[in-house]
Amino acid sequence: MDQDIRIAVDIGGTFTDIEILDATSGAIHQIKTPSTPADPSIGLLTGIRQASERFGFPMEAVQYLLHGTTIATNAVLERKLPLGAVVTTAGFEDVMQIGRHGRTDVYAITLAQPEPLVARRFCFGVSERVNAAGEITVPLDEAGVRRVATELAKAGVKSVAVCLLHAYANPAHERRVGAILAELLPGVAITLASDISPEIREYERMSTTALNAMLVPIVQRYTDRLAGRMKEELPEAQVYLVQSNG
Repeated sequence: MDQDIRIAVDIGGTFTDIEILDATSGAIHQIKTPSTPADPSIGLLTGIRQASERFGFPMEAVQYLLHGTTIATNAVLERKLPLGAVVTTAGFEDVMQIGRHGRTDVYAITLAQPEPLVARRFCFGVSERVNAAGEITVPLDEAGVRRVATELAKAGVKSVAVCLLHAYANPAHERRVGAILAELLPGVAITLASDISPEIREYERMSTTALNAMLVPIVQRYTDRLAGRMKEELPEAQVYLVQSNG
């Protein structure tokens, strides 16, 4: 009977932990190997090759790879994020800087606020307005969007979060902005708030969308490398990526 090997992996900043299930015999094995932060897929495949040699199964027998990682979490905590920008409704460019009034110490005379995910100079406004009922009250200025795209290209941004007022009620303008930016900024990751967090409260929606936008290039780069290595060394394996919600 052909072996059915199933592997679960958790890639951390220091170690890559690998659990191996031989579904044919029921045997369970573990192995730990140093992570390779520059390209975590190297440490992952190194660990699987070591497991193959130690526990006596061919690489071709690996049928499933359940993959968890802190790559995105570490990038956020260490602020190793690509240059990102925000496009929002004109007049709301300061939302990321204003934030919320919540304080960890309500009696502190001075307060050190964390740096916004996106600097103010990379927050751009476009003329448009959708009201809370989803009705368009000011048409989208598409020429203005194209001017913003020119500024984004000059700045060399790698990702853009589009978060327009009340787009949760009517995403038409956001989708059009996203289409224009995708056309004019090839290779730049575009994220729409109406796709990521279609809820009220512009700060929460904007910060969530900005964070997603800046993580896309990091995760995309890693998954592309992983896919290439998997095709070469584990051609039979199906890969399942575990999200933070399980």
